[in-house]
Amino acid sequence: MKLFKVLFVFSLLIFAGQLMAQDAYVSRNGVNAEVVLDAGDTISDNSTTLSKVFGLGAKSAVQLYSIMVSLDKVSGTPTQTWVLQGSLDGSNYSTISTVNYAGSADTVFYYTDISTGVAWSYLRVHGTEAGTGKVLLDKLIGRFLDEVK
Repeated sequence: MKLFKVLFVFSLLIFAGQLMAQDAYVSRNGVNAEVVLDAGDTISDNSTTLSKVFGLGAKSAVQLYSIMVSLDKVSGTPTQTWVLQGSLDGSNYSTISTVNYAGSADTVFYYTDISTGVAWSYLRVHGTEAGTGKVLLDKLIGRFLDEVK
């Protein structure tokens, strides 16, 4: 019975770790962050969405950023919109920048700098599929540093 309890607690810890590994949380300054992705992080076939978040914490200053999004085309003709959004509370997001992808091949694109002047606590990359293609979110990394004044 004791072994069962130990195995149960261990499995809960692994499960909780997997749930928390979906987004990246960054410390104060000059940080590289990579969002841990699942094998199933794909969007496909009409109005499917996928969101991943960089948690920046409470910031007193604007942060400059460079975020790389890497997509692998799996099938069909993807017609996707990828939006970078910022939030102060992790619930209400404002659009910062949009990239449209109607790809026939794999692609990499970047969101860079910050033009809003807002010290966002969260940055979210949010993709939506409007066509009949399927794309795998292959890599999502970012570099963040405080704006120098």
